[in-house]
Amino acid sequence: MIPPRGIVPLVKSKAAGVAAPSAQLVYQSGGTVLGAVEVVPIYWGAYWSGTEGAALSAEINGFFDFILTSSLMDMLAEYSTPTTTIGRGVRLPSVQIADSEPGDAASGGRQVTDSQIQTALQSWIANGTVPAVTSNTLYFIYLPPNVTAIDQSIQSCQDFCGYHNQINMNIFYAVQPYATCSGCSFGTILDSITKISSHELCESITDPALNAWVDPTTGEEIGDICNDTTARLGGYLIQLEWSNSQNACALKPASAGASSARSQCDDRQV
Repeated sequence: MIPPRGIVPLVKSKAAGVAAPSAQLVYQSGGTVLGAVEVVPIYWGAYWSGTEGAALSAEINGFFDFILTSSLMDMLAEYSTPTTTIGRGVRLPSVQIADSEPGDAASGGRQVTDSQIQTALQSWIANGTVPAVTSNTLYFIYLPPNVTAIDQSIQSCQDFCGYHNQINMNIFYAVQPYATCSGCSFGTILDSITKISSHELCESITDPALNAWVDPTTGEEIGDICNDTTARLGGYLIQLEWSNSQNACALKPASAGASSARSQCDDRQV
């Protein structure tokens, strides 16, 4: 069964000696990519205005400031299209939305559906709470602790760690739950968030409208193929991404001496 596009699957333990993946991302003619991504981090909920949340959001902002001008972005250039060259990006000022809480009350916490997130995001855009949409805008929505995201009838921590999606083929966004559960935890909360966010960032650049770069055999995007790999880049824990040109999970272009070795992460048993 081909999994739903756009999600970060949970990482499961695997047997020793499992072979490196064999994959080939194929461009679907006419598909959209983001040439110079402009990331808008959105911190939704009162948690992010408290001492702990404010400190964490500042660290996430620092992660984007680094990663968007790093060798990882340079590697994505191989997924440029006839009309759009993929280059480095920029983080726009982040937005804290503390006057509302995501989701409906649910047993053990709150739940927020993708439909509710789309409605909220479109409202923030319309009233100027967040920057206006451009051809390169990527809204990154961070949820507070104890909020479960529901997408395509599946839910965070049970089925996925994060996801990206689109509205009307011109509003692109990613959703990052607060990742502390088995299968989505990779050490500190910052490490977990940057690992998952790097996965969604690269997929949102190379397949923002879910119509561009994908492995047609498996339905996997650039991050899915390498979901069980991590490495440190600039001190941040990130996920390696699939490189067609290197036939491997990598974090820099081959011309920059990217390693073809797979770096296995600290897997968690679901």
